Amino acid sequence: MARFDPQSAYDGGLRGAYSDPRSDELFVDSVLRKGGNPNGDEVAHQWDFAGLGKGKLTATWKHVVDYWPGCWPGPAQETSDCVSHGARSAALTSWTCELIDGRPDEVTGLVEGKPEVSATGIANCVLASESGYWWRGHGGEGWTCSGAANALMNDAGLWLRKDYPELKIDLTEYSERNALLWGARRPPDSVREVGRQHLVRTATVLKSGEEIRDFLAAGYGVFFCSGLKWSNKRDENGYSPVVPGSWAHSQVAAGWDDRPEIIRIYGEPLCLIGNSWGSRWNSGSRKVYGTDLLIPDGFYWTKASAMKRCTCIALSSVAGWPKRKLKTMGAEGLV
Repeated sequence: MARFDPQSAYDGGLRGAYSDPRSDELFVDSVLRKGGNPNGDEVAHQWDFAGLGKGKLTATWKHVVDYWPGCWPGPAQETSDCVSHGARSAALTSWTCELIDGRPDEVTGLVEGKPEVSATGIANCVLASESGYWWRGHGGEGWTCSGAANALMNDAGLWLRKDYPELKIDLTEYSERNALLWGARRPPDSVREVGRQHLVRTATVLKSGEEIRDFLAAGYGVFFCSGLKWSNKRDENGYSPVVPGSWAHSQVAAGWDDRPEIIRIYGEPLCLIGNSWGSRWNSGSRKVYGTDLLIPDGFYWTKASAMKRCTCIALSSVAGWPKRKLKTMGAEGLV
């Protein structure tokens, strides 16, 4: 059997992500029932982080890769489960920034510690993506971003990359086999009970570049679904343009560059995108303009205007929406 090539599969029309108004309605209803707000702009103003990333380089990815060295990009997906990869990477971002922040949980009052994860588990992105895909509700291709967020809040939760002998499931390494354990069939209660121990508390919809920028600056992960296709070549600053064609695909947003010098070069801010296709699908410079920072393998920058054509969702992890007190990256203007 030929090895799965994600770029060729998506170029050929694989439907990894799709839209479903009913799924969107259920997601909004779930957010509201949990006391949340599905309007990202209102959330950012309510929690006083609107404008937090203005004029800055927001290196959210750096917090994640410094805390979990070698975690990104992780192994390439082996089936049509990009949405669960994107949602997992967004959840990893929010949760990691929460661990770094170190403040007591607003509900439990506990300060969460860093769990033990094996080197293999870290190299496979620390958190499992398969456990989300089990809740897509069908046995076919793909999922919706709203459905994935809803599952993380209610059933799937966050699963560490480790062995679960009580369930006879080893999630230490990503695999297609594990991703397809359930779908048309609902996972058993024993699986749901494990997932519900670490639910994402709430999520919200982001409709503008400014909202994405500020949520990333506040330490919250963002993932998206779209029909856009990008070049697999990065320029000298790590930027890749949108190109003709279409991918029904989901990815994670992992940084934002709002610096005036970047806007002068590209005409607008840039958003950092992390793909789920491993390290070799694209090539070119990974150096961030004017800094010593590198973006992870498999990642690339895109123009902010492209993100307006995507369905974007931010995840709060387990402690609501407080502005995190994250350290700067050691250079003026970076967060």
